[in-house]
Amino acid sequence: MSKYPELSPFSLAFADAYRGFMREHRITGQALTEKLGRALGYVSERINGKRALDTEDVDALAMLAGSEWSGRTLMIELARRARVAVEGPGEDALPDNVVRLPQTGGAVSALDLIDDAGVVEYHGQAADRGEHEADRHSAPGEHPDD
Repeated sequence: MSKYPELSPFSLAFADAYRGFMREHRITGQALTEKLGRALGYVSERINGKRALDTEDVDALAMLAGSEWSGRTLMIELARRARVAVEGPGEDALPDNVVRLPQTGGAVSALDLIDDAGVVEYHGQAADRGEHEADRHSAPGEHPDD
């Protein structure tokens, strides 16, 4: 029995995505220990899926990866990779630079629709205008309910 609580499949996939990102950007565990100000054991436990990674770990990796990454954009990318690893790309897989927002009935601001990681797609109601998805894609008289 391990001395650590068992991580979920998503947490393990997230750690794999984190390690993969480290490899892609040639970032070492030693560089992370220095950036975090932590012992090598701390970093090793997290990148090897013994303990869960947290936002501080993601922020440190983003800083080491370069100016095109923020902690937020890296978190989104790592979560996307982990989701695909656990669930597969699915029938309605979107391009890597597109994120699907949950459907809501509330208003959505432009900041909700634009992300540093790329284009964001919204499949809900345009609550601020009262439009439905079909209204934005149909010419007058072509709406299915007409």
